Amino acid sequence: MSHEVTLVPVEHKPTHQSHPSTSREPDNTYMHHGHEHHRPSQKDTKYVSMLLALDDIPRLHNMMASFFTWILLAGFVLFPGTFTSLQNSETAASSEVGRQVLKAVAHVPLFVIAFLCCGIGAVGMCYLWWKWMDNYLWLVSSIFMPGFLNSLAGLISTIASIFGAQHGDFSTTGKVTIVVTAVSSLINGVLALYYTLWKIRRVKQRHDREVGTERAGKHGGGMTEKMKRKVAKMKHERSSY
Repeated sequence: MSHEVTLVPVEHKPTHQSHPSTSREPDNTYMHHGHEHHRPSQKDTKYVSMLLALDDIPRLHNMMASFFTWILLAGFVLFPGTFTSLQNSETAASSEVGRQVLKAVAHVPLFVIAFLCCGIGAVGMCYLWWKWMDNYLWLVSSIFMPGFLNSLAGLISTIASIFGAQHGDFSTTGKVTIVVTAVSSLINGVLALYYTLWKIRRVKQRHDREVGTERAGKHGGGMTEKMKRKVAKMKHERSSY
């Protein structure tokens, strides 16, 4: 007796069917040479990292930066006080001894204190420069620009003292003070320009390419050009209805 077997195809239904989620987060990863990389977001750019790091720099170091740049200015202000004044003695100006005194330092201890103040300020600023060398924004705003302005103020004060108290007679102390303040102004000014126009500018341009150009906004809240165009487009669409 032969038995005939009939094969009936069985349809298998999937127990779980996945549907694409409409609220799916954007994938910021991509493969390159077999390795997974993350696309840079706004928080990943070096410019934003430096901005956020400004809040993490210890308050003590911010106070040290203010102190070192201030004591540098104090040294420059003390220098003109060491000059011999012609207004105190007419005899000194008319005698040979008086003319020799004009080339010397009037107050040697004050001259030493002025040099010590400048030295402490310069060494402290160099230390903070080395300590936070990767944060260009902090270096320019806390070290180089205050150092340049204080040095420039010292240079102007020295020149005013020479043409005021000494009637334009450049003594040895006056020449040394002008050289010191001029060199300090030049170094700080060049470093401020270099970091602002080269290093910070390159980092900011890279940030603008990856995220968008940042603007201050109407009330200083900040807004990128891409977001600004998007908001303008939404306002235009709402007004067209």
